[in-house]
Amino acid sequence: MEWFAMGGFPMIVIVVFGLVGIVNAARFAWAPGPGRVGYLAALGVAVALAGVGGMAVDLIAVSVHVPEHPEWVAENGLGMIVLQGVGESLTPIVLASGLLIAQSLLVALGLRRLGG
Repeated sequence: MEWFAMGGFPMIVIVVFGLVGIVNAARFAWAPGPGRVGYLAALGVAVALAGVGGMAVDLIAVSVHVPEHPEWVAENGLGMIVLQGVGESLTPIVLASGLLIAQSLLVALGLRRLGG
């Protein structure tokens, strides 16, 4: 769960949106209806944008906090600090991608059952 903590608060938003998307995609896979495809697409966009926004928030945090701690740079070097910060900032994208893959597979199953 360390990777989840690295992403910070945006990870909670991504999980909430992602779970709403997965639950609704599972309902669609179970009982597909053509009127729900747009709603599912919008939920997917919300998860994707939450992932991108989460990454941006994390990059801002890195760019604000690193200059406040010159001892970090002196101890580890700027390159290592930036590399670690970028790595931590990518965790929201990874989480959002995983949730979107699950949602997309369920939507694909529903579309197949719908006959489309």
